[in-house]
Amino acid sequence: MSLILNLETSTKNCSVSIAKNGICLISVEECSKQPFHSDKLHTFIQYATEISKIRLKDLKSVCVSKGPGSYTSLRIGLSAAKGLCFSLGIPLLSLDTLTILSQKINIKSGFLIPMIHAKSDLFYTSLFNKSKKRLSSIFKKKIYDNFFTCLMKNEKVYFIGDIDFIDQKIFSNNRFFIKVYPSAMDMSFISYVKFCDREFDDIEKFIPFYL
Repeated sequence: MSLILNLETSTKNCSVSIAKNGICLISVEECSKQPFHSDKLHTFIQYATEISKIRLKDLKSVCVSKGPGSYTSLRIGLSAAKGLCFSLGIPLLSLDTLTILSQKINIKSGFLIPMIHAKSDLFYTSLFNKSKKRLSSIFKKKIYDNFFTCLMKNEKVYFIGDIDFIDQKIFSNNRFFIKVYPSAMDMSFISYVKFCDREFDDIEKFIPFYL
């Protein structure tokens, strides 16, 4: 039995989940206009363990979102994950935020473009196919870059994530926009896969992913 605590703090959504063998047992999260992870994260962890009646010492790993995202929020999540891993003697896992976002929806055809707002008209993004396989590296792009406006004109493209800063009128009809925040719930299966493959991170040396 593999019990994994998942922590997602890359955006304004403070999110915690506990998964058993890749299936989410409980999720606790709250989104605020102002990041409040330092106040809420440990409370959410405690609440999730109490409600699920799972003891921290029964955890087999902690998985944390490594970014891209808010510098301060990512540091808070990683500090909590490292502290738990050190104290419990369990391995650390990590997932990038865009991979987590790509789990939000299932599509039958087309492409997924998860997005995290950086500043102004810049976004962290990457490209995934319908099977959630990454087709490009993570990079920072302007929303009016040809990468977005001219990408696969005859294919359906789903923009998911922080889309409030996007003028949707500049895009063609087969572009779809879904506002969601990355959630620890969506880490359940992919963190379990990494656990089974023993893709652990070095607890002492690991730092969040910044561009």
